[in-house]
Amino acid sequence: MHPELFTLFGGLSVKTYGFCMMVGFLTAVWFAMRRATRVKANADRVLDISFLCLLFGVGGARIFYVIHYWNPQFATAQNKLLAIVDITGGGLEFLGGFLGAVVAVTVYCAWTKVSLRLYLDILAPSCLWGLAFGRLGCFFNGCCFGGLCVVGAASGDAHTKHAAHQWAVQFPFGSSAHARHWEDREITLPAELILTNENLYLTAPIPADQLAMSVEKREGPLREYETALTALKKAKEEDAESDRTKKLTLEVKRLRDIALAHQRKIGASLRAQQFPSRVAPTRKTSLTELQDLASTSRSSAVHPTQLYSAIQALLLSFVLSAVFYRRKRHGVVIGLLILMYPIQRTILELIRADNPHDVAGLTVSQGVSVALFIAAIGYFLVLYKVMPERSPYAVKEVIPEKG
Repeated sequence: MHPELFTLFGGLSVKTYGFCMMVGFLTAVWFAMRRATRVKANADRVLDISFLCLLFGVGGARIFYVIHYWNPQFATAQNKLLAIVDITGGGLEFLGGFLGAVVAVTVYCAWTKVSLRLYLDILAPSCLWGLAFGRLGCFFNGCCFGGLCVVGAASGDAHTKHAAHQWAVQFPFGSSAHARHWEDREITLPAELILTNENLYLTAPIPADQLAMSVEKREGPLREYETALTALKKAKEEDAESDRTKKLTLEVKRLRDIALAHQRKIGASLRAQQFPSRVAPTRKTSLTELQDLASTSRSSAVHPTQLYSAIQALLLSFVLSAVFYRRKRHGVVIGLLILMYPIQRTILELIRADNPHDVAGLTVSQGVSVALFIAAIGYFLVLYKVMPERSPYAVKEVIPEKG
């Protein structure tokens, strides 16, 4: 798990999930344009469609996710609108994005009177190619995690569970898998890392971002407040009624409010530092000790379903690409995507642990996959029984020369 790829100047962090999405999208568009050129289609039109797919695909993927996880993640958010639009940490579902992109392509092709079947065939392999990179982003982000991949059992306080396969992974403290396993009592945590409420009931582990916060971010607001307070005292000694003193008084009040809000934000880690130290019980626990404890606490071994999904998507992308150059009927490639992807997604959902089975005993993704599979069968019946082999709109376009 590595949610932040690197940090730019000014403290702006580049998320690994977003970077993988960007690489996947750009390379997928390049392959689609190359595919269009080889069959004498308009590569510039593919570029236009691709950006429409990006816009409506991300929108559809986010809407699907928000609806799916409204109660646990969004219903209690202080700023619901901000929570809905914030996708920096993931929160996109491929099936929603796929449906949104298909709607966008359909409207575009109908508006411009070009072959829908042809351009969907061109885009289909790239769709799975982009998904593979998205799933790599999920792996580094720690979302979409798999079910337990362990053997052994727990006997009293002696846990004998260990990974069942060499490729099983353990996600770090604060990850979604780690939090789920603590809630399900699959793992234990040091007392210092567990939040308690006023009645001393266990509530949740300390947010990992509080422990990972840099010294500058952690102590910066308090330092700015103390610096301004010192300057105010000096200004009062020189001239208590000066304009500079009045400005500093207002600035001190502003920075004090910021510092208090910051302390409330990192309050969990501050309370944890009130425990007696395990190293030297006569003093309090240091932040470094908390970080060391967190570094040794990991989730149970789980299936790397994100990597499974990435491999499946790549394989299906290669298959669809091979079919594209050998097809004898327009619309076959997109039909195979709608037929084959639901099969692998339904199977994958059996070993994923992040999606609840709340749709007639199935996950939402399994329910949508079943609907898509049935729709694909109907589509192929119409494709071979009703539609002509070659789309009447698949004509060579006159592409204006550049320059």
